[in-house]
Amino acid sequence: MEQARLLLTALWEPFSFLSLFLYTGLALLLGAGAGLLLAFKLQRLGWLARNKRWHHWLLKLYFLLLPLAGGFLGFQGGMLYGSQQQIYRHLDSYAPLVQTLADEVWSDFQAYVETQDEQGQLAVRDVSVQALLDQLAMDYLRSERQAEAALRADASTAERIALDLLDRLRASLLGKAIGELAVEKTARYSGLDEKVLTQVLDARIGQLFQADFLLGLLKRQIGHVFKPFYIALLIQLGLLLVLVAAEWGVSRWLRQLPARQPAEPLAQL
Repeated sequence: MEQARLLLTALWEPFSFLSLFLYTGLALLLGAGAGLLLAFKLQRLGWLARNKRWHHWLLKLYFLLLPLAGGFLGFQGGMLYGSQQQIYRHLDSYAPLVQTLADEVWSDFQAYVETQDEQGQLAVRDVSVQALLDQLAMDYLRSERQAEAALRADASTAERIALDLLDRLRASLLGKAIGELAVEKTARYSGLDEKVLTQVLDARIGQLFQADFLLGLLKRQIGHVFKPFYIALLIQLGLLLVLVAAEWGVSRWLRQLPARQPAEPLAQL
């Protein structure tokens, strides 16, 4: 029971209702202000004027509806952004624990690497994951090349250089293919975004055991999860603007827009 209480305390400790309220309130005010400015802009451009008196005064509701719609969109955006920041802050609170676990795994991995280094088979210090895959592919091709040693013994110097360049090209292509296949399969079975997993290939081996890098990858994945919500918010904004433009277009088609007054001629001196 005590462990459950401590877990719940640790779960809610980084959460800040004040921060979420500030993000939401600020976004709501900005959205309402933007809607009001849009209404004044339409009024100034003369897009709210109509021939029929009832239609003309009905469009004055834009000064109420546009701020309300803008505030509603701003409220959604503030909630999304505030929630995303709360999740990021919550992940940052786990950084010491993640680093402790990563250090334990890193020490075991270093011991394994040192054993392999003594045998001259593996060297992974300060290299990227993709470079390691390329090196493994090169070692594989070298083992396969031993079967062709008799044929290469009689080759000229130019032929040996060409064959060596060909082996390096094959190793690079093979390592690249292995990396892409690993990213594709991992994304398929884990549900993670391929762009996030691709960043693992460009990272150094040591970075994979750093809490900041690991949590950064998780934050990018969370950003991809939130992206459809932001897109939905933009779609709502687009629909609002389309409705305003559609009303103006229909009014113009029905000749409800007042004709522009011709400019008065200058008085002759």
